[in-house]
Amino acid sequence: MLEGLKPFYNSILRPVARFLCNTGIQPNHITLLGLALFGAAGWFCSTGEWTTALILVILGALMDGLDGVLARESNKKTIFGAILDSSCDRLTEMVLLMGILVYFLKSPQVNQLGVILCFASICGSVMVSYIKARCEGAGITCKGGIFQRPERVIILSTGLLVGPSKMVWILCALTVFSWLTVIQRIFEAAINSRKVQQEN
Repeated sequence: MLEGLKPFYNSILRPVARFLCNTGIQPNHITLLGLALFGAAGWFCSTGEWTTALILVILGALMDGLDGVLARESNKKTIFGAILDSSCDRLTEMVLLMGILVYFLKSPQVNQLGVILCFASICGSVMVSYIKARCEGAGITCKGGIFQRPERVIILSTGLLVGPSKMVWILCALTVFSWLTVIQRIFEAAINSRKVQQEN
């Protein structure tokens, strides 16, 4: 849904990337910094300091976009860099959701629904990415879906903004739309795989 905004987002980050080209900072350093920021955000989520977590998520999201722009501007795109970036993308969502899950577990009255929704959201996020990766490994295009990583990060950020009392509703929406995306990608994979088989 937000893929159309990517060129605009990249144009904002490009001047920063060009400055970093002369500093010796590598794209992979930015990727790992983004992961560290999300990890810290997960920790602050678990302790209930959600405003701090939100700030760290925003900074981490900026790093997530900056690493790719820096790789292109410095002509340092590598296969390993792409693998590291994709792996860190999965980890960032997991650590953030795990932090929220721990917060719910530590509550005086354990929010069982919140715990279940955190777990379901993690599974949905992993499945969305896994289907795409599995299809690409089989030579099939599968990039569709209404709720990809940018949408998931934005809705989680919204949850951090509104606070714990509304987070269950945010997680409910995240779970539903993530699993709808899983279903969409399965159907897309079925259609595209049939086309590939017919061509062969």
